[in-house]
Order: sequence, then C-alpha cells, then structure tokens
Amino acid sequence: MTVRHRPGAGTAAAPARRPRRAPFRLRTLRARATAAFAALTLALSTVLAVAVWLAVSQYLLVQRERVTLVQATDNAAQVQRALVSEGLGVPQLLAQLPREIGSTSLLADDGAWTTTSLLIGRDALPEELRETVVAGTPARQRIEVNGETMMAVGIPLAELRQAYIEVFPLDELDDTYRVLATVLAVSVLGAVPLSLLIGWWVTGPTLRPLDRISAAASAVAGGALDTRIDPRGDPSLVPIATSFNQTAEALEARVRSDARFAADVSHELRSPLTTMLGALDLVEATADPADEEQAEALALLRSEVVRFERLVADLLEISRADAGSTDLAAEPVRLSAFTREVLGRHRLDGSLAELLTVAAGAEDVVVCADKRRLERALSNLLDNAGRHAGGVVAVTVTRDGDVARVIVDDAGPGVPDVDRSRIFERFARGSGSLRTRTEGSGLGLALVARHVRTMDGRVTVEDSPRGGARFVVELPVEARP
Repeated sequence: MTVRHRPGAGTAAAPARRPRRAPFRLRTLRARATAAFAALTLALSTVLAVAVWLAVSQYLLVQRERVTLVQATDNAAQVQRALVSEGLGVPQLLAQLPREIGSTSLLADDGAWTTTSLLIGRDALPEELRETVVAGTPARQRIEVNGETMMAVGIPLAELRQAYIEVFPLDELDDTYRVLATVLAVSVLGAVPLSLLIGWWVTGPTLRPLDRISAAASAVAGGALDTRIDPRGDPSLVPIATSFNQTAEALEARVRSDARFAADVSHELRSPLTTMLGALDLVEATADPADEEQAEALALLRSEVVRFERLVADLLEISRADAGSTDLAAEPVRLSAFTREVLGRHRLDGSLAELLTVAAGAEDVVVCADKRRLERALSNLLDNAGRHAGGVVAVTVTRDGDVARVIVDDAGPGVPDVDRSRIFERFARGSGSLRTRTEGSGLGLALVARHVRTMDGRVTVEDSPRGGARFVVELPVEARP
C-alpha cells in the first residue's frame, strides 16, 4: 500500500512527513502485538516443556525400574539355585552375584540378614518393605540412604521367610533429571527474548500499512488534500483505502468549493471597494476643513473602508491558496539584505540600524524563497506587532546550521502558551492580551504560516527576552554548489 499525491493538485500546506516510529512501549500497537506473540510463545513453550518433562521422566523411570527388576529377579533365581545345590556360605554367594556398580545385595533367611555393604543393611530398608517381601510378596520402593535416592527391589524365595533384596543407586537417573530440567528451563526462558525479537521483526512489515495510513491522515490534516492511499491489491486494505480516499475526495471538493466561493466573493467586493474609496476621496476633497465632526466621521469611515479592503485582500489571497494555487516563484534570496529592504519600506519607531541585528555568520546566508511570499510574511509580522503589540522592538537574522531565522520581537504582553498554535489559525486572536482589543481580521498570522510553509519553513511564537512576544520564521538554507 502506498500513499500518493495527485499531480497538479498541490496545496500550500507543508509536505507530509513520515511519522517517526514509536519506541517499544506497550501502548503502541506493534508493542502489544509483539508482547502477545511473546506471551503465546511462552505459554506454548511452557506447555511443551512440561509435556516433555512428564513423558521423558516417566519413560526413564520405567526403563530404570525394568532394568532393576530384571537384574534383581535373575540374581534372586541364582541365589535360590545356589542355596539348594552349591552349599556355599551366604556371604560368598552374595559376593559372586553380578551387580551394578554401587548396588547392594541383601539376603533374609528366617530373620537373619546378610548384606554385601557396610552402609546398607537391614535397618536401611523400610520395615513395611521387609515384611512384605519376607511374607512372600514381591515389592519395590524408592528409599533414601545417607541422603542418596536408591531403588530397593525385593524378591521372595521358595523357602518360607527367605527373601532376596537388591538396592540400586539412582544418582545417574537424578543427574539425568537435573540436566533435562535445566535444558527445558533454559529453552523456555530463552524463548522469551527470542520471541520478542522475532515478534518485533515480524510485526514491522505487517503493521507498515498502518504507518502509511497514519502518514496519509497526517498529510490530509496538514492540508495536503490530494493525498490518496493505494492498497496495492491487498483485499484486507481495499475497504480502508476506499473509505479513506472517498472521505479525502469529499473533503477536498468541499474545501475547494468553499475556497472558490470565498475567492469569488472577495473578487466581487474589490470593485465596490474601489468605488467607495474613490467616492470617499471625492467627499474628503469637497468637505469643509473647519467642520470637525465631519472630518472625524470621514476619518472613521476611511479607517473602516481601509480595514475592509485589507480583509478582502487577505481573504482573497488565502482562498486562492486553498483553491490549489501553486504560484511559487522560488529563487535564491540573501536573507539579511532582503529583511533590511522590507524594514526600510515600513514606518517603524526607531532607526533601521537600531532595530535590525544580523548575527555573526548570517550576513551572507542565502535561502530559497518566493520574494513576494516572504515579503508578505515579514510585513504581516511587522504590521501585527504595530497594530496589536505596541510595535517592533527588534528584528534579528541568525543562522543555525542548515536553518536561517528571522526573529521579530514586539513590545506587547506576549502570547500565552495555550494560544501559541491557535493564533496561526484563521480569524483567531490571542486571549487575555492586547490582541483581543485591537482591530484586525485575524488572517494576518494565518497568511504568515501559509506562506512560510509553502517555502518549506515554519513559524513559531515564544517569549521574548525583552518581555513581549517573539515570532521566529525558519527557512532552510540554500545549498550552494
């Protein structure tokens, strides 16, 4: 899925930027998907490890018991035959039996017990096991001898109250259990970070279409109404892309229609305004200079007509931009010299040398800008300071790396934090300041933001060290060959 812009339908809004990827946090969709993948992997690996443990441990135990039972049975049969035919003593008989390393043989003969080990004798065997085997019932039982786990297998002999018991060590089986448990535990715990890495890697391409949808939505919100989404034939994205594109088309059509209407109205108002200004000039030329009331009324009328003319001009310009005007004539501009020219055309309190400051390294800085738009943006900032903020107190041109700045400080009360983004909206005025009590259309700063964005720059407002507001226009420095 791709985000595309239709050719020839550009707007004055800033170009859409690809949103930065959010860091790994559980409140992001990618992090939640990765965490769910890791949790599922952990659950499955735990279940698998438990199943493997139960199956393998049970199999090893059964095999061990089978081996011990076979060997004990064979030895018991050999003892039975030797007692009847060979006439050997019991200790010699037990010593000749084939046994595992570490195993012990015991023989019970009518209450007398003989053993091949000094550590394992009659008392090392559980009483219940002894009585059961001596009574004629085969039995086996796991026992603890000196802290070690062993398997005791008892086989009754033919003679009454005779029994053969062999004790087998289980240390190898316990070691196998410990190794198996360690391997399974490491496997389960190691699957968690591995599944996190795999999940993070897998969910990236999966969620990339959402990033593109987000970028497209951000572009539309920034004014690029020609933004569209191409689902690239993905059936799951076709409904979303279709809905988004239809919404964007409807919004673009509505904005274009409103902008054309505003432009038409503004254009139609220019002719009556020109007639009104001509008639006002005629009335002023024929008015009696001695009539103070008449002079005051004419001055008030002229100020209102001039303000209305400025409003119509601003509305016409911003509506043209909304309608898709792309008349950007970008060219290299020496910013300090251009700013000096703009200041020279305005009637400002104080000399040009006192107001303008060019920082070191900024005298020869060149930006790629539209002179008409840049002049209008700077002029609007100067007019805004003069009408709403007590006038301009300083203008500074600076350079910071690849960014050039024009800083305008005024003498007003400043702009509250809550209004610093809103004042660049159309017909918006700051709250609780001189700006709310002075005349103005509320389009001046909106035009500044529009013109600066068209030149790939931005405008911000902050507190001035001089006590008022500081408007900062940032433009990219022209790359010189």
